[in-house]
Amino acid sequence: MTKNPFMSAWLSWANRATSLWTTAAMSAAKRNQTAAFKAMTTPPKPAASRSKRKGRTAR
Repeated sequence: MTKNPFMSAWLSWANRATSLWTTAAMSAAKRNQTAAFKAMTTPPKPAASRSKRKGRTAR
């Protein structure tokens, strides 16, 4: 089989794109996992301490 330069370039680009996408997905998953773990391990705040949102005053 002869080496096709276009195919070779396309494959290298596709491999790089797939690698970048996989890396981004893995880091996002790790961030979500860390956030979920943190949410499970930190005790919930009492309802009284939550700040209430102030509505905008009518003009």
